[in-house]
Amino acid sequence: MRKLKIIFAALILGAPGIALAQIQNRGEVQDQEFVIRKDRVLTLPNQPRVYEKLPVLPQPKGLSDFNYTVNRHELDLPPVQLKAEPVQKAYRRDIADRYPGYLKAGYGNFASPLLEARLMATEVYDWNYSFNLKHQSFGKGPILGEESKESHTNLGGNASYFLDQIEVFGGLEWAQDSYSFYGIDTSVINDPNLEFAGIQANVFNTIRLHAGLRDIEKVGPISYQGNVHFQNFKDSYLAKETEIGLQGEAVFRPSDDWSGSVDLAFFHTSPEDRDYDVNRNYFAIRPQVVYRLDAFQFTAGLNLVSENDSVPGKSSDFRIFPLLKASYQFADEFGFFGEFSGDVIRNTYYSFAMENPFIGPSAQLLNTINNYKVAGGIEGTVQNKVNYRAGIDVSRFNQMHFFVNSGTDTSRFVLVYDDRVTVFNIHAELGIRVNELYRLASRLDLFQYDMNLQAEAWHRPTWQVGINNQLTPMDGLLIQANLNFMGGINARRITANPEALFSAEKLKTIADLQLKADYQITEKIGVFVEGNNLLNGQNVRWLNYSVRGAQLIGGAWLKF
Repeated sequence: MRKLKIIFAALILGAPGIALAQIQNRGEVQDQEFVIRKDRVLTLPNQPRVYEKLPVLPQPKGLSDFNYTVNRHELDLPPVQLKAEPVQKAYRRDIADRYPGYLKAGYGNFASPLLEARLMATEVYDWNYSFNLKHQSFGKGPILGEESKESHTNLGGNASYFLDQIEVFGGLEWAQDSYSFYGIDTSVINDPNLEFAGIQANVFNTIRLHAGLRDIEKVGPISYQGNVHFQNFKDSYLAKETEIGLQGEAVFRPSDDWSGSVDLAFFHTSPEDRDYDVNRNYFAIRPQVVYRLDAFQFTAGLNLVSENDSVPGKSSDFRIFPLLKASYQFADEFGFFGEFSGDVIRNTYYSFAMENPFIGPSAQLLNTINNYKVAGGIEGTVQNKVNYRAGIDVSRFNQMHFFVNSGTDTSRFVLVYDDRVTVFNIHAELGIRVNELYRLASRLDLFQYDMNLQAEAWHRPTWQVGINNQLTPMDGLLIQANLNFMGGINARRITANPEALFSAEKLKTIADLQLKADYQITEKIGVFVEGNNLLNGQNVRWLNYSVRGAQLIGGAWLKF
């Protein structure tokens, strides 16, 4: 027992020594190798020192509590009734456009006075009106001076009365146009064995009266307008024509993508001349619908026409033609369009006389039947400054009219027709606009005629070019320069050969240069100068009728 105590005491006293020896072995310094590099340099980027002290922000204050006492008062009051009315705003134009009167007068060579006057209302309330007068005459012409004179006078007025949604309008106009049949054979004048009785004149007198109504707002779901007109025309001989017309149009807009319209037209004319006294009727209904989807537009419709012209082999007075149009704009710079349609082109003695004022007695008046028209092309606008359009048309016509010199009097023209004509037309247009400084409008047309009865397309051009320029170099100064060319015209000349009574004669190319300048001296006074046929060409549009040479006219205008 004693031995166990001695062994236990020895273990207790020896354990700290053993632990101390183990601790000293773990904590002793061991051999190590240290490498000191003197060439390494540590650099730190410079940092700006901020000298400005941060501002001391105000300490938020506590919100106080607010107590409200709401007292309820019962009031027996009727509801407020508001009567809404559209605002009445008077849109006033600039002072330069609100002068009620305008007077223009000038004079030029060929004894040509010019007078133009206008009077209109500037404050539009319930009534609006306007009056106009224009006279221009040429006391001397290209042949024998006063024997080939010409004059034009126009006098008329218009008035409108505005209701809440409807405008009632009407007008009266009188026109007088005087011409001379100076397209005679000059050998007759110079022949001493023949007595020259002088050149005959012809005066056209026209009276027009029209009245109608239309809706004022053109943006609603339905728009409409209708009018009735009366026209009386007569010349210095036996020709006269009375016309009564009714026209109406209704436009429907059920949505932004769809729209439709219906056009109605009825005309009754009573022409009289040496060889006829007839009553002609023309009635047309033209319904159509238009669909728009972004840059795509499609139009579909019908042209239903009834006319009672007497033509050999005519099966019916009633005709139906399709109307199909489509266009798609890929971008502002490029798009295409196409058309397939047909119609009846209405012709009257008045329309023939306005096209060729040297017309004489003709055997018959006929409308022109456009059996079909196939057209297509491209169009676009470049940077909102340049626009173009080009295309090709192929059309088939029946009863297409032409003017030829009369066999009994070469100074007068008569109408001849072809029962089947195919016309090929290639056309191109170019327009340029540079702000208000410069504008250009030009067009080129090329025609080819495939005839059936007539040898040539008498007095119709095979090509024509028009170039119109407008320049505003400074405030108040307006300059216009226009060039017009026309060529490929064939006329039918009477020959003395009994085997060939007629021969085709190609007329010279027509070239016409026109210059105009208008300068506004003050707000109310200005001057102008105008030159026509400045190339002084002996232009002949109708066989034996050469036009006047270079003509200058100048004058002044006044606003009051």
